[in-house]
Amino acid sequence: MKIRVARHAGFCSGVSRAVEAVLAETGRGVPVSILGPLVHNEAVSRYLHDRGAAIVADPEEAPGGILVIRTHGVSPAVYVQCQKLNLEVRDCTCARVRRAQRLAADLAAKQIQVLIFGDPRHPEVVGLVGWSEGRAVVLTAVQDLDRVNLEKPSALLAQTTADRAAFDKVKTAFLARAPGGQVFDTLCPETGLRQKEALQLAREADAVVVVGSATSANTRALVEICSSVKPTCRVADAGELDPEFLRGCRYVLVTAGASTPRWTIKEVVESMENEGFAVENEVTFEDGADFKAVQAGEQVTGKVVRATPDEVYVDIGYKTEALLPKNEVYLSEGETLPELFAPGDEIEVTVLKVDDQDNVTVSHKRLAKEKRWRELEQAFNEATVEKGRVKQVVSAGMVLDLGAGIEGFMPGSLVDIRYIPDFNQFAGATLPFKVIEFNREKDKVILSRKVVLEEEAARKKEEALRSLEVGSIIKGVVRRLTDFGAFVDVGGIDGLVHISELAWERVGHSRDVLKVGEEIEVKVLEVIPERERVSLSLRQAQPDPWTLALRELENGQIVKGKITRLANFGAFVELRPGVEGLVHISQIADYHIKHPSEVLHEGEETYVKILEIKPAAKRISLSIKEAGGAANPPEEAVDRSADNGNVTLGDVFGDLFEQEKSAAQAAEDTAPQEPVAKEPPVEETVDTAEAVEASGEAEAAEAAETAEAAEAAEAATAAEPAPEEEAAAEKTVEETEEIAAAEAEEEAAGKTAVEEEPEQTGDDGEQQ
Repeated sequence: MKIRVARHAGFCSGVSRAVEAVLAETGRGVPVSILGPLVHNEAVSRYLHDRGAAIVADPEEAPGGILVIRTHGVSPAVYVQCQKLNLEVRDCTCARVRRAQRLAADLAAKQIQVLIFGDPRHPEVVGLVGWSEGRAVVLTAVQDLDRVNLEKPSALLAQTTADRAAFDKVKTAFLARAPGGQVFDTLCPETGLRQKEALQLAREADAVVVVGSATSANTRALVEICSSVKPTCRVADAGELDPEFLRGCRYVLVTAGASTPRWTIKEVVESMENEGFAVENEVTFEDGADFKAVQAGEQVTGKVVRATPDEVYVDIGYKTEALLPKNEVYLSEGETLPELFAPGDEIEVTVLKVDDQDNVTVSHKRLAKEKRWRELEQAFNEATVEKGRVKQVVSAGMVLDLGAGIEGFMPGSLVDIRYIPDFNQFAGATLPFKVIEFNREKDKVILSRKVVLEEEAARKKEEALRSLEVGSIIKGVVRRLTDFGAFVDVGGIDGLVHISELAWERVGHSRDVLKVGEEIEVKVLEVIPERERVSLSLRQAQPDPWTLALRELENGQIVKGKITRLANFGAFVELRPGVEGLVHISQIADYHIKHPSEVLHEGEETYVKILEIKPAAKRISLSIKEAGGAANPPEEAVDRSADNGNVTLGDVFGDLFEQEKSAAQAAEDTAPQEPVAKEPPVEETVDTAEAVEASGEAEAAEAAETAEAAEAAEAATAAEPAPEEEAAAEKTVEETEEIAAAEAEEEAAGKTAVEEEPEQTGDDGEQQ
């Protein structure tokens, strides 16, 4: 069977100081009186009485000499009374009670209604009401707010030993009902600390024994808290402990209120040891034995008890809590003490002074600066990443606050991978960095963010290369546009979308399709990790316009299109975005032309007839003349066809021979296995006599000339490639040349990307 004694059991620092003060006064050989019990504990009252300190209910009862004001404090009227009676006052009012008294007096002087949460019969609360000029209203529960006029300015205080949970409920209700109401947390942190510890340890125990007087408010609070989780009993001393309560318990917690002396706790523990229990943790029971002596200049470790905007209370194991002022802490701009220090945090401090009242003042920034120097030196040696806030921007770079009053300099050339024209964008920002130069003797710390970004970019690039899969559709951000395509960031690495892969239709420049910074979806075409090259396609990540167009287009249909390009062999017409067809030169007009530009112009719209659709090859043969376009030859065409003002039969019948050849080919395709040769009819479209009237030649010469023209037409037709073959050949040659040029330019661009950026020179002379 085991016993665990709570660490925060027994006298608090305020009670301990008061007891020591009374004992010191009794040794002076003059009468000593205490105005009421020093604390709510009968054992302490007997102890002090036996040493010459009498207890009186009123200053007039004092036999003279010294009158001790107890820890609970009194109203201002008592001090006036003592002065009239010529009594020497030894004020042992707790420091936290004295602060609450000053608040009550200041609020009352400003005509602010004072509300006090606590026991109206408690001497501390009685004293607080006196400091408020008797106008304070005492609240014991949330319901008491209903009898208070909260429309006028009001403020809420608390008895220092009140229950924290109950006070929080009253505070919430008060703030909800009182517009602009003020709340001052005057609760003693030591009380809350011992209550929190007791609750935590009680959950692990089989039973709890609380040592203290029934008249003690903090003792009663401990009993209520522990009873909520485990069987609990209260004893004033060892004689009240019932052995039956301990029967069957294997693990018992012993705790005590702030007014309980350590010797009483010792008696209770020894009584339990007689019942077969053993103390689990090491603990001493002599009053003051657990307080260590401290002196100025000493470095100690303590735990944060409470933090306010102006000061921090630290438990350093001394009689009193150490006070850490705001000016002894390094705070960043906008940072507050409660944000930096939380209750329970363990911190290292330096003792600045210890006064006659055992008040200890400590400093955090002296040790903090030394610790930060060690951290920066370690970061320099191990090349680890640290963070700092940009404190000042200068022409050559930036000054960073590294914490604890230490500053570092980041030259302009080490701020970023790319050229940064203005560093003001980083003002006030927290940036990662590596320490690249460290000299503590000269207070010199040189920082580099560029190194961190380079390492991060390399890591992302490696991860991106490993994660990319050919054929997958991924998202990327457009970083740069060029004549041959666009570079897209796909997670730390830039891939190239060649201009031929930007859209299904022909694109003149990448800026016609994309904008820098735009997020797009692309298809991964090729990944070459060793060359860090990624080829992407924008168009293949989008629906194929041919598939959509073939649902709307069919053979024999007449549609409207836009002429996009003219070639020697015909004209390309865009029927739908990304879908083009070819009008062979022979299908442009019903008369002979030498080049499409004689009749057509790029960019103009025209009607065309669909002659044939080849879905697999994604080719469409078109005709303008069969759609009713270019019916009559312009005079310029006739002029260009004349030779010294004469018209030859070849010029006149050139298209006729083409029609005869096409008709013959069609007949051959549709004839049976053994076709019978049949001469197709030929319509005379031009009067031969009128055509040769100017020449005056004989009929035989005309026949010879006709035969010669037919042979020339057949030879020209045989030499001229089919429209689809010409288109494919031309497009293949063009795309091959474009892709080769793009790959060469891409590789050159990758090598000279940094050279294209403007140079930026920092304080250290490096260029960016």
